[in-house]
Parts: sequence; structure tokens; C-alpha cells
Amino acid sequence: MSQPRDLTALIDPKSIAVIGASNEPYKFGGRPIRYMKMAPFQGPIYPINPREPEIQGLKAYADIRDVGQPIDMAIVTVPAPAVVGVVEAAAEANVKSLVIFSSSFAEVGGDGAVWQERLRQVSEESGMRICGPNCLGTLTPATWAIGTFSSMFDHGWPKPGGLTIMTQSGAVGAHILVQARELGLGIRTWVATGNEVDVDIADCIAYGATDPETKVITAYMEGCKNPERLITALKMAREAGKPVFCMKVGSSEVGAAAAATHTASLAGADAVFDAAFRQFGVVRVHSLEEMMDQAAAALVSPLPKGRRLGIVTVSGGAGVMASDEAENIGLEVPELPKIAQDAVKAAMPYAAARNPVDVTAMATNQFDLLREGLEAMLEHGKVDMTMIFLSAVGFSERIMEGLNEIFPAIRERYPDAIMSIAMLCSDENRRHLESHGYLICEEMNRGLRTMEALARVREGFDRGSDDDPLPEAPSDAVIPESLLNEFDAAQLLSRIGVPYPDMRVAATADEARAAVEALGGRCVMKILSADIQHKSDIGGVKLNVIPDGAASAFEAIMAGAAEHAPSATVDGVLVAPMAASGVETILGVQNDPVFGPTVMFGLGGIFVEVFRDVSFRVAPFGPKEAMRMIRELKSLPMLEGARGTEPVDLERLALMLSKLSVFAAANADRFESIDINPFVARGDGGVALDAVIAPKA
Repeated sequence: MSQPRDLTALIDPKSIAVIGASNEPYKFGGRPIRYMKMAPFQGPIYPINPREPEIQGLKAYADIRDVGQPIDMAIVTVPAPAVVGVVEAAAEANVKSLVIFSSSFAEVGGDGAVWQERLRQVSEESGMRICGPNCLGTLTPATWAIGTFSSMFDHGWPKPGGLTIMTQSGAVGAHILVQARELGLGIRTWVATGNEVDVDIADCIAYGATDPETKVITAYMEGCKNPERLITALKMAREAGKPVFCMKVGSSEVGAAAAATHTASLAGADAVFDAAFRQFGVVRVHSLEEMMDQAAAALVSPLPKGRRLGIVTVSGGAGVMASDEAENIGLEVPELPKIAQDAVKAAMPYAAARNPVDVTAMATNQFDLLREGLEAMLEHGKVDMTMIFLSAVGFSERIMEGLNEIFPAIRERYPDAIMSIAMLCSDENRRHLESHGYLICEEMNRGLRTMEALARVREGFDRGSDDDPLPEAPSDAVIPESLLNEFDAAQLLSRIGVPYPDMRVAATADEARAAVEALGGRCVMKILSADIQHKSDIGGVKLNVIPDGAASAFEAIMAGAAEHAPSATVDGVLVAPMAASGVETILGVQNDPVFGPTVMFGLGGIFVEVFRDVSFRVAPFGPKEAMRMIRELKSLPMLEGARGTEPVDLERLALMLSKLSVFAAANADRFESIDINPFVARGDGGVALDAVIAPKA
């Protein structure tokens, strides 16, 4: 099932049972009851324990089927061998959702994997949503529905708000939750999904996308079991205008293995996850600090319309540092228009006014100088966001008294301006400025990366609104079960719009000569065999063959195949004209174990292994997305006509990539990989010089 499921009973339960409830308030079966009584949870709590008549002052029941009242959520905290029995009982009692703390399931294999499969069956048969097993549970501060055994409540309580936190790791998720609490961020809901026998990270993202109280979504991921559901959820979040910040781990070989052991997840190719997140509007973060910085900003800040950055600073050095980092992360630092520079100079003749605007340390004594420099930037600078560097002045009560008058007034005049202040200051001053919509950061580059992330959120939302229909694919373009030789693979790919040169198959030396003559000029001759992929390694490729040399080239190619690949089935020799010059690129499709057909494009030929300048997209996608894929390459100037070379027809190239993606998606269960390397891109579109299609084994 690829569609996300309804999690209302799990996120907003009105009644909660605890199976394995304990009178010991610090045991896993006692903590949720203790915390919900302290909070308090407004609905009924039903402890389930056959050995106790009362648990923590509440009536206890021997079996969940004895409760006789509707139960939205039940928490399961019994040893793994007993879990299946109590879950089956919960299904009989029409419980709507379960949170299973218990571990030792699929993550350890053996009986645990068998038990987990039975849990999946019970969920599927009953419609009861299951979070876990091996999970830390759930929390919704607005109602104090506490379905977790985390001890975080012993040192503080989070406040309700608009941040939804989803995690596949309980401990990491608890860390994120406490980080958010300490930053003063309000939490809408928090879910740690564990082994994901039923409820997965995609369901949780989809819930946040449709939940009116959720403003921003964060996710910690180790892997993905249902990519279709994840893609659907990410699209839902994008369409709802909900930013998603995701930390996906398992990029290293060791990390991927650890993820599989931890939550029985498939990590998948990291580059493909990266591309999928970019494709569907997710901002990928690489630390929990980044996640919190960016989520906090998205909760309070509008999104920038572009990437133009204004810099106002009390230090020339800081302006240089900010300019360098802006270039590194893809923000523009444009020279200010003359009217803005004139306004700065009128107030401060000594100031640097081009951008960065250096108001110098004088602004910490004459606060109007800072105000006038900042207003010149905001009024006339035509920038999308502004960084203000003030060093450590936030610890000066005298200076902060002046700034606390200026900044609220500026915010009132420019309510939609995106402004970040890099300044060391007290928590009190930080919270005061944040209450007026300023993003406060201790380290300037960190603040710049946060604003760049907001720009990516905007770009993702804009991308989702694109009209980018998929091109039609011929219905007869079907990959056969048998291995194709290069000629047959090229014929199939040409039907979907990949251009190939006129090619002939020669079975004899005479046919080879005739083919070279017919093609009119110098030709390439290649061994034609589905069993021989690396033709050059066995002398199976001859270049610049003329008619008089065709027969000897044919004989040499066939002899090399007989010597080096005696068991290969040889279909003859492929003859094609030598290609005109252009930019050698590679087009490929890999059937990723998580996302399925994933298209790759990049610099090709001998350079693909050296420079690794490639981009990926999950198939299928339209021509506009293909164009974005092309423009991600560092070697883009080569395609655009660097140093007077002929520019490539990028529109035709994008359409071809889009058609290839549709073909791959339609044949997803029929192939392992498709390689077109090289594809010589040119002003006339280009031509493919190779074709390899590996069918499913």
C-alpha cells in the first residue's frame, strides 16, 4: 500500500491504555502513566496488568478486552514473546492504534522477525495502526497524550506549538525533542517509529502535511521501506506549503549496515536519496544543529523570494567572511543600486556602501547610523534577505537598550523583511529580538546557511507549482527478458527518442566493407555481442575504418572475440559512422533498491569515473525537472558553449532525459540498469554512441 494512512488515533488519542502497566513509576510500564497524571492528560487512562487491581491510583484491568470502553491508543510494554498475544487481544477489543516499546523483533532476526511479520498481519487485517515495535513512542503536548517512556519530562516539559518531529531513532529523536524544548520551540507532535512494521516516517510526514496545527516538519531517517508512500507524503507537504527538513543517515557503508541492524531499514544509495529530497522539495540537513536552526527559522520567518543577500556589518572583516560564505553556499551578494549607496553615504560618508555595507563600530555609539544603513538596504537594496553582524555587543546593557528601540521599529516598518542578526547576547535579549521576527545566530556563517535553507524551501515550493507534464511514451517500447546486444538495445532506445546514428550489422568481412561504403566515410566497427560489455578490452573496437580496411578490421575483431571470449554468442560486427565532435555526456538509469528507476546524467566518456560530475532524479519526471537536473552540473558551462564552442541544445537534451525517465518507470520491473555512454551532446541535440540494457536477473 503506497498511500499514507490516517494517524489521528495515534497522534490525538482521546483515551489510552497501557498494557504491561506498572506501579513502579520509573519502569517503562510506569513512566507514561506517571507523566500523563502529572501533565495531566485529559482523557481516561486504562492500566492493563493481570496481577494488580490498581496501578498508580487507577483501576487496573487483567485484559484489554475487559475495559469495555473505546480505546484510541494502547501502549505495549511487555517482553517480546508476549507481544503478539496482547496485540491480537487489542485488535479484538477494537483498539485503534498501538505503540509498542518492546524490542527484539526484526532488528535481531530469528523468532523476532517471525513475530514482527505477525504484527504486520494483525495490523493489515484489523486496520489498527501500529507504531513500532522497538520504538520510543509518541507525544502530543497540546493534549499531553504521552505514549513514550523517555525520561525527558524529569527535567522539563516542552510547550505546544507548530513543529512536528518524526524520527526512526528513539534516542536521536529524544535528543531533538530536548533541543527544541531548550530553544523554546513549540511542539505539535513527536513520533519515533522504530521498526516501522506499520506506521512509517512517510505516514508521519503526511499527517503533518494535512494537520492544520503543523507549520514545519523535521525528520530523522535511517532508511525507507515504501518509497512510493514517502514520495506521496513529500508531495503532500510541498503542496500544503509545509517545509520539511530531513537528516538522512547511512551514507557510508558502515552507516548503512548500522541502520539495517538498528531498525531493519534499507538505506539505499545516498546520492539517490539526496536527489529525491531535492526533487520533492525537502531540505536535507547534515547535523541536528542545522535541523534545529532551520526549523526554528522556518517557524517564524517568511521565505525569501530569491537568493540576493544584503550584508550590514560593524566590521569590514566580517563583511568579507560573509561574502565568502555566501558564494560557497550559492547566495548572491549584489552591488547595491546607486540610490541605496547614496543613502548610506549621506548618513555615513566614511562607510563602505557597495554591499557589504560597513557602518563601522561607530554604529554601536550612534545607533541611528545602524538604522539608516539598514533602512537603505531594506528600502532600496533589492535584496531578498539581510545579514546583520554585531559581534558581541549583545552583552552590553547600554548598547542593547538602544538596539531594543531600533530593531522593533525597523521590523514594524518592514514586516516581511528576512533579517538575521549575528550577535552574542543573553538569552533574554535573544528571545526579545526573536519575538520581533529576527533570526538570531551566534555564528554568522551558521546564520547564512539557515537563510540559504529557507531559499531552498521557497525553490522547492515553486518547483511544486510548475506545470511539467510527462511526455508520452510508445506503448511498444518494452524491455524483453533476454539480454540485448548493442544494436537491439539502440533500436529500442531510439523508439523513445534517444537519437542514434545509422548503424549496420555485418556478419562477414564483405558485409563489413559494404556497410562502410554505404555509410560514406570513416566508420567505427565494434564486436556485437550481448555477452561482451567491455569491447575495447578484447580489441573489439576499431576506429576510423575506411572501406579498404573494413575486411581486415572485421577479421581482427572476430579473432579477438574468439580468443578472449570464446563462450560468448557473437552476432557479428556493428558498423556506424564516426560521430562529429561535441560534449561527451552519460545518460543512465539504475534500478535503486529503494526508489526504483533513477536517472543519472553527467559528464561522460572517460571523465565520468574521474570527475563524478553527475546528477540524479527519481523517474518519471517532466522536461522542466530534467532541465534542473542538467543545470546542477559543475560542467554546465561546457554544455552552454564555453570558450566559443557550440552550445548544446539543452531543451532537446532535457526532453530526451524526461522521455528516458518515463520509459524506465514503465519498465521498472524489467531491468537492472540502462547505460548510454557516451552521448555526444551538440547543438543539433546530439547522438548516442553506445547502448547497454541489463534486464532483471
